[in-house]
Amino acid sequence: MFGNLQERLESAFKNLKGEAKINDLNVANTVKDIRRALIDANINNA
Repeated sequence: MFGNLQERLESAFKNLKGEAKINDLNVANTVKDIRRALIDANINNA
């Protein structure tokens, strides 16, 4: 469970770091990916 969560979080941050400039859309997409990873891992992300 935690291995998959770690991989998905690393992937989300890697995508953000790969951008030339960080903007609102990039951050929103990263937050969305993090939320999905947390929900899939069955962790309360209140």
